[in-house]
Amino acid sequence: MAAIAVVLSKNNPLRNVSVVTTTGASSTTVPQGCSKYTGEVISSGGKGFGSGTTNQRAGGGGAQYAISNLQITVSAGSTLYYSVGAGATGAQDSWINTSNSAPSSATTGCLAKGGTNAASGTAGVGSTAGAIGSTTRVGANGTTGSTGRGGGASGASTAASGQRGGTDTTNITPPTMAGCNGGSSGGNPGVTPGGGGGGATTAGNNPNAGDGRARIRFYM
Repeated sequence: MAAIAVVLSKNNPLRNVSVVTTTGASSTTVPQGCSKYTGEVISSGGKGFGSGTTNQRAGGGGAQYAISNLQITVSAGSTLYYSVGAGATGAQDSWINTSNSAPSSATTGCLAKGGTNAASGTAGVGSTAGAIGSTTRVGANGTTGSTGRGGGASGASTAASGQRGGTDTTNITPPTMAGCNGGSSGGNPGVTPGGGGGGATTAGNNPNAGDGRARIRFYM
């Protein structure tokens, strides 16, 4: 986990912002002096598909974005659990919760479903169902053929559009929850966080997707 330095005014209730870029499951402790948290996640994208046959090449789907309810009550010293999807596997979820499993309600956390992996002649899609959050955004679909591209990942402020990722225009600097672009045709991987892998010209070369990401805000 990487902690970001945030410039806070004396009366700002936001006390700490942490960004998780390492894939896999882990946990963090609620800092002393904090009693609320808000979680945000971007899933991994879907992997691309490579083939020597043009119409079989395909890009992976882009990642979802999800945010929990704002300022969920927690206790200082308690544990928050999270998991960040890996682009090397593709189609992996990211989530944050007050218990050690994916949440079923935005009152305890958030869940973003991974973009799907591409297959022969079939582009991956940005998952349209299964997300948990007060706000969720669908990733963009990949495309097939000679220009097979990965779909972009949705971000904290706007959804993805085609290959292009969504934005993060929140007042947290740097804007770490912008969705990234899908990979271009020619075997390019998706960009982290969440871009779908591009289509490739060689069989067996299935470009990786972008990894997921999580952001945890702690409040007084």
